[in-house]
Amino acid sequence: MEMAKAIVKPILVWFFWGMVSAFFTPALAQTVEEETPKIVKVKDRVDDKIVLELTHDTWLDGPGDVEYEVPSIGFKAYFFSDYTFGQKSIVSFAWGFGVSFDNVHSNAEFRQEVDLEGNTGDQELIPIERDYEKNKFATLYLEIPIEFRIITKGKTPFKFAAGFRGGYLLNDFQKIEDTDGKAKFYNFEHISTWRYGVSGRLGVGPVQLSGYYSLVPLIESGKGTELTPISIGLAFTLIK
Repeated sequence: MEMAKAIVKPILVWFFWGMVSAFFTPALAQTVEEETPKIVKVKDRVDDKIVLELTHDTWLDGPGDVEYEVPSIGFKAYFFSDYTFGQKSIVSFAWGFGVSFDNVHSNAEFRQEVDLEGNTGDQELIPIERDYEKNKFATLYLEIPIEFRIITKGKTPFKFAAGFRGGYLLNDFQKIEDTDGKAKFYNFEHISTWRYGVSGRLGVGPVQLSGYYSLVPLIESGKGTELTPISIGLAFTLIK
């Protein structure tokens, strides 16, 4: 009899704890699951460190007989530092540096009169009268851009940026291909050494519409044909 009790008692104890575990374990697991906060990965706000632009470049206010080709492809590249107004803010201020390479294709060239004493006159934009295949005028500016930005969070953030660019002329040239071959003419007189203007970007995700309007004429005021450089194109912000 004592031996039977010794055998049955452990079996009953294990059976009892098994029933308790089977009944309470799911409830306890559910309670722990409800009390434990879920970890959800939140995509942080991008800050557009690098902005690359492909643009159509042209001039406003030119002579009526000057025709511009579409498109006239230019390239811009900028490196930015971005500073938000608050830890969770989608509004920020950014500044940086970069280059703007503008190309304007047209049917005209710059001409400048020189008197017998070697004094030069105004820089005038005049249609080309001879046969030619290609003709463009290019400028390269080193620029410091600043932007006020609105960039939302998420995989495809909405982006709006309005800013200002100031630049220093590094190089300018005109390239003409005609029956005599290819020719390049550098360092035209009276091209504005310093320029500044307003800029903007608007889009969703890594691609935005971009624009730039110069507040300084291409030719120094009063020294030639009045021309206002503008650029319209696409900005690519592939690196966050």
